[in-house]
Amino acid sequence: MMKKDQLIEILYKALDSEEEANSHFYTYTIKSLKYYKWLSEDKKEKVKNIITRLRDDSQRHKNMIENLIQQVQESERNVF
Repeated sequence: MMKKDQLIEILYKALDSEEEANSHFYTYTIKSLKYYKWLSEDKKEKVKNIITRLRDDSQRHKNMIENLIQQVQESERNVF
């Protein structure tokens, strides 16, 4: 069992990880593709599609974590 404040802290760390992935990794990777001269255009497009899907999945995870944080904060329970 875990106390409410401990769970909220863990959820905020998970939220930070998702935000960092979105703002740094995915954006950087997609922008960097134009410099990968050794990749053909079709392969660049495939990589871009994969990275975009990962970014979208990460955004959904972020939304789920935000909902969990809200539910835990609003809960009357103190132990989870």
